[in-house]
Amino acid sequence: MTANTISRIILTPPCITGNTVKQRVSCIRAHRERIFRVDYEYAHNKHIFHTYGHGGAGWTFLFGSVRQSLRLFDEHTFTKNQPITVIGAGCYGLLTAILLARQGYSVTIYAQETANIPSYNAAGFFFPRHRKSSTPAEIAAFALTGLESYQEYLRIIQGQHPFISTGALVLPTYYGLDINPGLEPYIAQQLMPQPEKVIIDFNNNKYYSAMMYQTLFINAPIIMKEMEQEQQRLIIPIVVTTVKQFSEINASIIFNCAGLGAKELAHDPGMVPVQGHLISLTNQPPIEQLQYMINFKVTQDSPYGYVRDELIYFAPKESGILGITFKRGVADSTAHEYEFDRLLQRSADFFGT
Repeated sequence: MTANTISRIILTPPCITGNTVKQRVSCIRAHRERIFRVDYEYAHNKHIFHTYGHGGAGWTFLFGSVRQSLRLFDEHTFTKNQPITVIGAGCYGLLTAILLARQGYSVTIYAQETANIPSYNAAGFFFPRHRKSSTPAEIAAFALTGLESYQEYLRIIQGQHPFISTGALVLPTYYGLDINPGLEPYIAQQLMPQPEKVIIDFNNNKYYSAMMYQTLFINAPIIMKEMEQEQQRLIIPIVVTTVKQFSEINASIIFNCAGLGAKELAHDPGMVPVQGHLISLTNQPPIEQLQYMINFKVTQDSPYGYVRDELIYFAPKESGILGITFKRGVADSTAHEYEFDRLLQRSADFFGT
């Protein structure tokens, strides 16, 4: 084999037919223009620590953003008997409350809902690319926050995390040649190997040039369950309510992890809802044969008669999931059935099944 030879990787494709769809899932991501918000302000006679706006990459930046929020908290002098309210019961709210409670603080979570939240629905890609409109300082913040998160996921994999024992895995991830996932800083710090240009072959006359990375698969429901168990062990109460103003909260210390609710709560015009569609699969090959991730851009006819770029995601979450859509500005969680149909069609065409 010469230095210029491109490896051919044989992959088992997911099965995409009429009886392989388990569930069609639609949710709204809490996206913020340019960069997520992690900062401190004193307002309404309260100390408010904001951690929100990560929509589309929430699990990617989770640990780094929450740790940064807590570092801002540590710059102040608070006593352990001062009550703290965390707004939101998604991955950011849970992790924030847990870390505070483990330090001995009295924490209560206020959440509009605790079950049907976007944190459970994430595809699982570690995708730390910055936003197209981000400034140089914001790009640096993306890199630092992502690197801190990645290292904490590695601790989970290595069995060194204090309360999360499972839910992260390093897998081969195949990106289309026109997609840059933003992993250069991780490669530079030798946290992952150099990517390799390969041919992925589904052994059915469907094959593609791709860049193969060894990076993270984040199994969001599993880590959510691990954090929920820790929240229960620490006896952190959750009050189910909708908070529309910070003045409604008695506590003088607030961590705002409200996600979509932050647009109204923090009067943040940079918050933009982004609707996503995912399909969970059933009746698949053994999951051991599907231990890889796919992220490709393809062109597809739109429902309105023109061609547009679409994405194909595959990840081995449960029996496998397909995605994904990014319908910017759509705040209604009602699914668009034609988007599921289009997703199935382009995925079947891509995988050859």
